[in-house]
Amino acid sequence: MLRFFLIILFLITAIVIFFTQTQPYYKDIKTLIAERDEYQVALVDSRELQTLRDQLLSQYNTISQDDFNRLGKILPVSIDSGSIIVMFEDRARENGILLKKIDVIESKESTSDSTTALGALPLPYKTVGLSFSISGSYASVLSFFSDLEKNLRLIDIKSISFSSSPADIYEFNVSAKTYFTPVSPLTAVADTKKSEGAKEILSMLTKLRAVKIDTDFFSGDIYKSLVDFLPVLEMPKEYGRPNPFILPPEAATPIKK
Repeated sequence: MLRFFLIILFLITAIVIFFTQTQPYYKDIKTLIAERDEYQVALVDSRELQTLRDQLLSQYNTISQDDFNRLGKILPVSIDSGSIIVMFEDRARENGILLKKIDVIESKESTSDSTTALGALPLPYKTVGLSFSISGSYASVLSFFSDLEKNLRLIDIKSISFSSSPADIYEFNVSAKTYFTPVSPLTAVADTKKSEGAKEILSMLTKLRAVKIDTDFFSGDIYKSLVDFLPVLEMPKEYGRPNPFILPPEAATPIKK
């Protein structure tokens, strides 16, 4: 009988010790096990991340500086309105047509350009609207549009309306758009930095999985046929006097009394 009570007493004591002393440590152990599993997954992901990064950098380094510069003009990181306007003026003059008006509409993308499906990644580029009017002969206008088609800077024609006159002079009103990306995808690959934490590693891994570098693009006939019509605008190195109403010392003449 005494043995039975001792067994019951030991069981009760063990239960009390478990719930008062062991259980808090048991919860900590479960938390540590979960964290260990999470870090093991993060370690596997980090190794895959490093492998993907090295593969992309290897492809990135095969691109020549000339191709990289041309790619930066196809999809620049910003829009230089002045260069675009000068390019249109040069193409119009070279083809013997009159550029009557051009507007660069630097505003947010329209809903049709920026809307993506639910859960889809946002578009990696933004659009800028172009609106211009030209007039000239049919052959000259056709040559002008041919230049835009083979231009290195991407320009998509959205709509065209035109009118003609008995003198074989056509007037076109054109709506178009061009593109730019705030951050170059290739630069983003080259500037990949180490991330800390499982969530950051998983986020970076997801992004790198979506990056594809097609180096065959640079050897294609279409890419090689593109012509860089965009001019380089240089700002003057010297400026005028701070105060235009004060003559410089060498130009000042003494006043005779």
